[in-house]
Amino acid sequence: MGLVVEVLRQQVQEMCSLAAEQQNSTTGAFDLGQGLTPVDIWQSLHASEPLWVASAGAEGGAENQQRIDETDLSLLRRLEEFPAKRWAQMCDGIGWTPLGAIGLSWCLGATEQAFRVAWSIAAPEDELNDRLSRALRLMKKA
Repeated sequence: MGLVVEVLRQQVQEMCSLAAEQQNSTTGAFDLGQGLTPVDIWQSLHASEPLWVASAGAEGGAENQQRIDETDLSLLRRLEEFPAKRWAQMCDGIGWTPLGAIGLSWCLGATEQAFRVAWSIAAPEDELNDRLSRALRLMKKA
Protein backbone atom coordinates (compact mmCIF):
# COMPACT_ATOMS: atom_id res chain seq x y z
CA MET A 1 0.00 0.00 0.00
CA GLY A 2 2.87 2.39 0.78
CA LEU A 3 4.25 1.98 -2.74
CA VAL A 4 0.85 2.85 -4.24
CA VAL A 5 0.64 6.04 -2.17
CA GLU A 6 4.16 7.02 -3.21
CA VAL A 7 3.36 6.45 -6.88
CA LEU A 8 0.19 8.53 -6.52
CA ARG A 9 2.13 11.35 -4.87
CA GLN A 10 4.67 11.30 -7.69
CA GLN A 11 1.86 11.49 -10.22
CA VAL A 12 0.38 14.54 -8.46
CA GLN A 13 3.79 16.23 -8.52
CA GLU A 14 4.37 15.40 -12.20
CA MET A 15 0.90 16.54 -13.28
CA CYS A 16 1.34 19.86 -11.58
CA SER A 17 4.89 20.56 -12.79
CA LEU A 18 3.84 22.38 -15.96
CA ALA A 19 2.15 25.17 -14.01
CA ALA A 20 5.18 25.62 -11.77
CA GLU A 21 7.55 25.78 -14.73
CA GLN A 22 5.50 28.62 -16.18
CA GLN A 23 5.91 30.71 -13.03
CA ASN A 24 9.06 32.62 -12.23
CA SER A 25 10.56 31.73 -8.92
CA THR A 26 10.41 34.54 -6.38
CA THR A 27 12.16 35.04 -3.11
CA GLY A 28 10.20 34.92 0.09
CA ALA A 29 6.67 33.69 0.60
CA PHE A 30 4.27 33.79 -2.34
CA ASP A 31 2.00 36.81 -1.75
CA LEU A 32 -1.61 36.11 -2.71
CA GLY A 33 -2.69 39.68 -1.96
CA GLN A 34 -3.26 41.63 1.24
CA GLY A 35 -0.19 39.95 2.70
CA LEU A 36 -1.76 36.48 2.59
CA THR A 37 0.45 33.50 1.82
CA PRO A 38 -0.61 29.97 0.82
CA VAL A 39 0.16 28.86 4.38
CA ASP A 40 -2.24 31.53 5.68
CA ILE A 41 -4.95 30.19 3.37
CA TRP A 42 -4.34 26.59 4.48
CA GLN A 43 -4.35 27.58 8.15
CA SER A 44 -7.50 29.71 7.83
CA LEU A 45 -9.41 26.92 6.09
CA HIS A 46 -8.49 24.49 8.84
CA ALA A 47 -9.21 26.98 11.63
CA SER A 48 -12.72 27.69 10.33
CA GLU A 49 -13.69 24.03 9.95
CA PRO A 50 -14.34 23.37 13.68
CA LEU A 51 -16.35 26.61 13.87
CA TRP A 52 -18.46 25.45 10.93
CA VAL A 53 -19.04 22.05 12.57
CA ALA A 54 -19.89 23.64 15.94
CA SER A 55 -22.50 25.87 14.27
CA ALA A 56 -24.53 22.89 13.09
CA GLY A 57 -27.85 22.72 14.91
CA ALA A 58 -27.20 25.90 16.89
CA GLU A 59 -29.57 28.85 16.73
CA GLY A 60 -28.47 30.92 13.73
CA GLY A 61 -26.09 28.13 12.82
CA ALA A 62 -27.08 27.93 9.15
CA GLU A 63 -26.41 31.62 8.66
CA ASN A 64 -23.10 31.31 10.47
CA GLN A 65 -22.12 28.33 8.33
CA GLN A 66 -22.99 30.30 5.20
CA ARG A 67 -20.77 33.21 6.31
CA ILE A 68 -17.90 30.81 7.06
CA ASP A 69 -18.33 29.18 3.63
CA GLU A 70 -18.33 32.59 1.90
CA THR A 71 -15.15 33.59 3.72
CA ASP A 72 -13.46 30.30 2.88
CA LEU A 73 -14.48 30.58 -0.78
CA SER A 74 -13.01 34.08 -0.95
CA LEU A 75 -9.73 32.66 0.40
CA LEU A 76 -9.80 29.74 -2.02
CA ARG A 77 -10.29 32.12 -4.99
CA ARG A 78 -6.90 33.63 -4.13
CA LEU A 79 -5.30 30.30 -5.03
CA GLU A 80 -6.31 30.64 -8.70
CA GLU A 81 -2.95 32.26 -9.50
CA PHE A 82 -0.91 29.96 -7.26
CA PRO A 83 0.80 27.01 -9.00
CA ALA A 84 -0.76 23.65 -8.21
CA LYS A 85 2.68 22.05 -7.90
CA ARG A 86 3.65 24.40 -5.09
CA TRP A 87 0.38 23.78 -3.23
CA ALA A 88 0.86 20.03 -3.65
CA GLN A 89 4.41 20.29 -2.30
CA MET A 90 3.18 22.22 0.73
CA CYS A 91 0.35 19.77 1.43
CA ASP A 92 2.67 16.83 0.90
CA GLY A 93 4.96 18.27 3.57
CA ILE A 94 2.17 19.20 6.00
CA GLY A 95 0.09 16.12 5.29
CA TRP A 96 -2.86 15.90 2.94
CA THR A 97 -6.26 16.82 4.37
CA PRO A 98 -9.62 17.08 2.63
CA LEU A 99 -9.36 20.88 2.73
CA GLY A 100 -5.85 20.70 1.33
CA ALA A 101 -7.17 18.65 -1.58
CA ILE A 102 -9.96 21.20 -2.09
CA GLY A 103 -7.35 23.98 -2.14
CA LEU A 104 -5.52 22.11 -4.89
CA SER A 105 -8.67 22.22 -7.04
CA TRP A 106 -8.46 26.04 -7.03
CA CYS A 107 -4.78 26.27 -7.99
CA LEU A 108 -3.35 27.24 -11.35
CA GLY A 109 -2.79 24.17 -13.48
CA ALA A 110 -4.64 21.72 -11.23
CA THR A 111 -6.32 18.81 -12.95
CA GLU A 112 -9.24 16.64 -11.95
CA GLN A 113 -6.90 13.66 -11.80
CA ALA A 114 -4.52 15.49 -9.45
CA PHE A 115 -7.48 16.39 -7.22
CA ARG A 116 -8.71 12.78 -7.17
CA VAL A 117 -5.28 11.53 -6.15
CA ALA A 118 -4.98 14.17 -3.43
CA TRP A 119 -8.49 13.39 -2.17
CA SER A 120 -7.75 9.67 -2.06
CA ILE A 121 -4.72 10.37 0.12
CA ALA A 122 -6.60 12.84 2.34
CA ALA A 123 -9.76 10.81 2.83
CA PRO A 124 -9.03 7.18 1.98
CA GLU A 125 -12.25 5.22 2.11
CA ASP A 126 -13.77 7.60 4.67
CA GLU A 127 -17.53 7.65 4.86
CA LEU A 128 -19.00 10.91 3.65
CA ASN A 129 -19.80 12.96 6.74
CA ASP A 130 -20.74 16.64 7.21
CA ARG A 131 -17.09 17.71 7.29
CA LEU A 132 -16.22 15.91 4.04
CA SER A 133 -19.47 16.98 2.34
CA ARG A 134 -18.71 20.59 3.20
CA ALA A 135 -15.18 20.28 1.84
CA LEU A 136 -16.52 18.89 -1.44
CA ARG A 137 -18.97 21.80 -1.73
CA LEU A 138 -15.99 24.17 -1.56
CA MET A 139 -14.26 22.47 -4.50
CA LYS A 140 -13.75 24.61 -7.58
CA LYS A 141 -16.32 23.80 -10.20
CA ALA A 142 -14.94 23.21 -13.70
